[in-house]
Parts: sequence; C-alpha cells; structure tokens
Amino acid sequence: MAKRDYYEVLGIKKTAAAEEIRRAHRKLVRKYHPDVNKNDKIAEEKFKEVQEAYDVLSDKEKRAQYDQFGFAGPGAGGFGGGQGGADPFEAFRQAQGRSGRGGGTRVRVEDFGGAGEGFGGIFEQLFGGARAARGGGSSRYGKAGPFDGFQEPVADEAPADVEYPASISFYQAARGTTLSLQINRMGKPETIEVKIPAGVKDGSRVRIRGRGQTTNGRTGDLYIITKVQPHEYFRREGMDIYLDVPISMFEALNGTRVEVPTLDGTITLTIPPGTSSHAKLRIKDRGIHRGSQKGDQYCVVKVVVPRELNENDRKTLEEMQTHYSLNPRSDLKW
Repeated sequence: MAKRDYYEVLGIKKTAAAEEIRRAHRKLVRKYHPDVNKNDKIAEEKFKEVQEAYDVLSDKEKRAQYDQFGFAGPGAGGFGGGQGGADPFEAFRQAQGRSGRGGGTRVRVEDFGGAGEGFGGIFEQLFGGARAARGGGSSRYGKAGPFDGFQEPVADEAPADVEYPASISFYQAARGTTLSLQINRMGKPETIEVKIPAGVKDGSRVRIRGRGQTTNGRTGDLYIITKVQPHEYFRREGMDIYLDVPISMFEALNGTRVEVPTLDGTITLTIPPGTSSHAKLRIKDRGIHRGSQKGDQYCVVKVVVPRELNENDRKTLEEMQTHYSLNPRSDLKW
C-alpha cells in the first residue's frame, strides 16, 4: 500500500512548528494506542503510521531531507540506498571517528560491537545507536541483545489519558456531588469515588490524576466528562437559573404571594401589583454555586388571561379600557 504524506498522517501543515507536531502526535497516539484499541488491526496500523511520521518530522535533519526528497530522502523511507539514499553505516563511521563515504576505511563486523554481540549488536547500533551517536540519548528500539526480529518503536510521549462519561442531575451539577463509578482500567473493573465540584456544566472535564492507562511505567489521567440532564422546570444561563412563574391577570393587577421552588427548598415570592408579563424577579444567591461565587435565581412572570368572557365581562373591560386609556406601544419607534 502506498505511503501517505507524513504531514497528512499527522493532520498538520508543512509549516507546522515543532510544538504543533508534538501536540498532533500526542493526540493521535491517544486515539490509536493499542492499549485503548484492543485487537483493532486498523488502529494498530494507524498507530504505526503515526509513529513513523512523527519519527521523521520531529527530527530536524530528517524533516529537512523529507521536505526536499520525499520518501526517497535518507531516513524518510528507511535506510535504503538508491537515488537520494544514504549509506546506513555513515553515522557510525562518524560516531567512531571514521571517514565518510569514499574515505577508504574498511569496515569490519568487529567495528560495530564487542566480542559475542554478533548481529544483535550490529542491528542495535544501526537502528538504535544512531540516535545516541547524535546525542539523542538512549534508543527507542530497546536495549542491545541477540537479534530476534524487528522491534516496534515504543512511544516516548506522555501516557494515554482516558475519558469517561458520567450522567449527573441538574441539581448535582449546580451544587456538586460525589459519584461512585465503576471503570475498566488496564482490563480490570475498578470502583472509584469521584468528587464532582459545584458549578460544572454539560461537557465539563473533571480530572482525576493517575487513573488513566499505564504506558512505559507512566500512568495518564482520567477525565470525567459530565453529561448534565435537563431539569423539569429550571434552566441555566451562566451562573444564574431561571424559572417561569405563571400568574393570573388579576394577580398581576392586584399583586400576590406565590410559593416557588428553588434548588435549596421552597420560598414565598412577593409579586407586586401591576407586574407585567416577562418581568424578572430576582432571588439572590439561589443560582449556581462555584467556589465562593453564587449566581441568582430569576422568576420570569407569565401573565395568563381568561380565554372565554361573557357579555358582562366584555362590558366591564371596555369600561376599564376607556377609563385608563393605556397604550403600551406609545414609546415604540415603529
């Protein structure tokens, strides 16, 4: 199968900076890592493809050669020869003080390892030691030893974080709660207690350190993704909550007192005489809580009028209309 462009594999532009390359690689490693995708051959192939692309694009020299020569460039498509290819022994001649290509120094098997190392030592130096020879530290291809076939590169990025969705009620999101969750970690069920802080929203990420997948002896984090269930009659806007309160036309005209719910229990709301529909009456500190912050609750008045009137009612209303001559649209610029 034809190779895909390395920039396309990582989903980045050719002008991407090193940090952008690193972030793209980390994101894809988390997505396709074998620990996350058990027995998924497609994910496994994509993981290898991502590793190969990152190995080239994260190395300044390899990236420059890839940008100039493509897959034919040294280090881009393997250590092969041919047009534009590189001598695979060149790095080790330089590392051991030998001359470059055409220098006349004869290379022997013994030059690449001590007695008893055999081909294992040679392959380790070819595919691992080159990085160390350039000052890159230990090899990503494992320790030297008897050659037992090609070893897959081990990801040297951060271990995989894990996301876990959790459904919570509107009240739990507003006031906080503690959930007992059973998660599948490293192939084993595990029950944990998770404290959800007050004020989380739908899609909030609650971080639990050290409860993700373990890779190369390091453990990632667990993120609880909150799914807040809608409330039967409350709705949230920022730190405030809203409640529709229906009242009759007569209650609006004369004023009244209404028992209304809040997140912290029922209270008596005073509606003053002459209150119009859609008026907002505030109840302080009864909204969303987040640390020392406290939102408010707003009661939105909905005036309900009678649908059927008899003849006497109509005459009474006409008399009232003549008496008050109210024009609610007088201030509009239509």
